[in-house]
Amino acid sequence: MSKKAAATITDTSKDPMIGKQLGDYRLTSILATGGMAKIYKGMDYQLQRQAAVKVLSHEEIEGDRTLTKRFQREARAVAALEHDNIITIYQYGEQAGVYFLAMKLIKGKDLAQEIKRLRRAGQKMELRRALHILDQVAAALDYAHKAGVVHRDVKPSNILLDDNDKAILTDFGLVLRASAETTMGTAFGTPRYIAPEQAISSNKALPQSDIYALGIILYELLCGETPFNGESPMEIALSHISDAPPPPRSKDPSIPPAVERELLKALDKEPEKRHQTASELIRAVRQAYGMTTQEVAAYVPPPVSKSTTTTTETAVPVKTAASSPARRRLSPALLALAALLVVGAIAAFVIGGQPSGAPITLRYDSTTFTMRNGGSERLDVFKLEFVRGPDGGGDDFAGDRIKGDMIPAESCFQIISTGRPESVPADCEPLYSFEQLMDARLFFWRQESRSGETFPEFRVLYDRQVVATCATVADGGQAECRFNWPVIPAAAP
Repeated sequence: MSKKAAATITDTSKDPMIGKQLGDYRLTSILATGGMAKIYKGMDYQLQRQAAVKVLSHEEIEGDRTLTKRFQREARAVAALEHDNIITIYQYGEQAGVYFLAMKLIKGKDLAQEIKRLRRAGQKMELRRALHILDQVAAALDYAHKAGVVHRDVKPSNILLDDNDKAILTDFGLVLRASAETTMGTAFGTPRYIAPEQAISSNKALPQSDIYALGIILYELLCGETPFNGESPMEIALSHISDAPPPPRSKDPSIPPAVERELLKALDKEPEKRHQTASELIRAVRQAYGMTTQEVAAYVPPPVSKSTTTTTETAVPVKTAASSPARRRLSPALLALAALLVVGAIAAFVIGGQPSGAPITLRYDSTTFTMRNGGSERLDVFKLEFVRGPDGGGDDFAGDRIKGDMIPAESCFQIISTGRPESVPADCEPLYSFEQLMDARLFFWRQESRSGETFPEFRVLYDRQVVATCATVADGGQAECRFNWPVIPAAAP
């Protein structure tokens, strides 16, 4: 973000888009901030209908002239897909240089948030629930594929869940019409869920690429982690291209051999060897578990108490494998070629090793929280969490909400409140990214909470391990907390 952009943030008492009219919708509050766009809550006062309004960032448009075309393509592609498990588009338009997309507002959470909640508790999702959710996603993907649409970014955060566990597939921002279109700009996908052929060249994506991503999500739900993890997106993408996924039974021996076979089939390096449809994958796994279609379809999530952070569902403890099987490597020459191919596509993501021992400074007062990376390398914050009180509370903040899952060297991420000016420290200019949170009682760095309870401290976790404990602040207070980024052990050869 440029200094000019940072000044816009600090000189405005609230988000400048709040109160604006875009098409039929007046923007009333901000719901989320992403890498390329913000999501606002909008209200059509004539129809008395709320919507989630996606608005492209001016800075991103200036940096990528193909972005508006991709945005329009997303709107047209999804508007043509009328399916119960695909987000409904209400309106698309451009107004005074502002591009927006109004969609149905889903009240609930996304699958990534639910996976994180269970992981914090050391649990995995109950099997019937996992199959119930992914069966709906599979139906949505099959419908899109029949219409010639490849999603190309299937991942848990793009699967919305309402209070009844109805799954809605959203964010078709990287959508590709396989029959007629080629990739525009730097569209790539998400490294942890990307198919090998898409990692090499994003316009090689095909329906089986989405099925591969669905297989990764299923692997994560059954095993407690994704098959490929690394210290940089480059390393993860190359693993998808060259490494055999660890057999699921090496992560959890209770997984039936037939289920393992279906998962490994979905994750085959060659697309033609995968399942022909997404539903075929979920059906095969369901049958391998001995479950009927009716059992999965009839699943009803148990109620979750609003007064406690402990789930009432039957959750499965996470089992950690003692060791991982040996990786299948390509020859050095082929691996080098794959690396060259993937470099161009992955440019939109963080490249570089995980810093070890980087000095981190947290500065915060009643309304603003700033995290500064004082090291010389980029921080991969995907596994970073801030937790106040019990794990899984509504006030926790996860690093995957930060733009690109990273904070550059000598730069800052900031959380701000709306309704009053905020300040950017001199050593944070230009500010890398920020997020606005509306309810101060959900600020993890504040003492008071929405429940009326007060907390004297919050914890900083990396990969579920506490790396720092920091004091919270009361209204009008301010504090600073310093620690070193956790040293990441070198991977075994």
